[in-house]
Amino acid sequence: MVEMSKLVFDQHFRDLDCRYLLHPWGAGCLSSSLVLYRDALIGSAQFYSIVYLIQIIIRGKKMKRKDQWVEMAEYYVRSTLLGQLVTASAANISCLLRKLMGNKFNYYTYLLVPFTLNGLFIYLEPPSRRGLVINLFVNLYIEYWLRSFEKAGYLTVTKTQQTLLFMIGSSLLFYLMRLEGEKKQRTPLIWLFTPEKVRRKSDSNENPCPHNGSCQKFIAKGTATYFGVGLAFSLARVILPKLRSPISAIASIQRKHFKLALFFGSYIGIYRAVICYLCRRKGFDSATYALPAGYLAGLSFLFSPSLGIAIGSVTAAMKLYSTILYEKKIIPTSIPLPELLYCICQGTLMSTRILHPDVCPGYMFNLMRTVSYGRSEWIAKNVKDVLEKTSLQS
Repeated sequence: MVEMSKLVFDQHFRDLDCRYLLHPWGAGCLSSSLVLYRDALIGSAQFYSIVYLIQIIIRGKKMKRKDQWVEMAEYYVRSTLLGQLVTASAANISCLLRKLMGNKFNYYTYLLVPFTLNGLFIYLEPPSRRGLVINLFVNLYIEYWLRSFEKAGYLTVTKTQQTLLFMIGSSLLFYLMRLEGEKKQRTPLIWLFTPEKVRRKSDSNENPCPHNGSCQKFIAKGTATYFGVGLAFSLARVILPKLRSPISAIASIQRKHFKLALFFGSYIGIYRAVICYLCRRKGFDSATYALPAGYLAGLSFLFSPSLGIAIGSVTAAMKLYSTILYEKKIIPTSIPLPELLYCICQGTLMSTRILHPDVCPGYMFNLMRTVSYGRSEWIAKNVKDVLEKTSLQS
């Protein structure tokens, strides 16, 4: 595929009708928009059903309470609306901007500006979940720039470097999470595991470790539980799309689908083993033990390396540290900096999926394909076909 740039876009796409680049399934802007809103609702509902299923599994015993199910249902509806409105309204905004500009497309107003503007739909998410979504998109935004620099030849991100990044990020993240352990309201994070609170020295329990019972059972339970969570997540992605043919779905399970489970299980197992060892050796618990424990647990990353997860560990630690800065009034609370950052990240990432797929994070392909019910793939194919066809003619 020819490298996309502003100059190339202006040469090949500026004068095209919007049906080719925004709604190839219908000629009319309004009629095709109604189809997109319908499909975006279906796609978003499917996408978030998997997301919330995993969260229900992770919450475990908490889901025995009725209020937890009510809250989860409300959050699911709000997330689904977010996915629908972001996906479908972008085409509306882009069509409008094209008409205002004399029926001409522009590199920036095609997708970047529409998806940046409708990023404000993030306010549909409750504050407790909003930060999680923002953090995810910041991770993807950093991954996009790393991929871009790597493609340009400015740097090379090896598996060893990713592992080291994850080890450092895990070390800092677990340490900051344990420091937050005494707070009534902890900073919401999307992460694999929430470490136990530091056991105070004044605790009447003779066990210095942050758990009750034997260390062996504590370590084994964590390892088995998170191995199961990782396996459930992997199998859900394999089996759910093929529910109509369960036999072929089960037959498609391969050895590689156990990598995530091995990663999750060993990650928690190593962390807990190191924490218990240090507590037993020193005779008391401390938040600083999370530094070596998180660092060594990061070696489990080798089972299932992912640049996005490596970046996520660091950005999650940065988010916790930013909470400290907010509390100390170093960062002003009067300006919605996280939401504005989200808008920039969303606009960049979603336009990149169509115009620069070679450097776009893999998560964005699955996200846009699912929430648009396949419509984004149609648009991406049209863009690619037009670019290649006109390039051959010139």
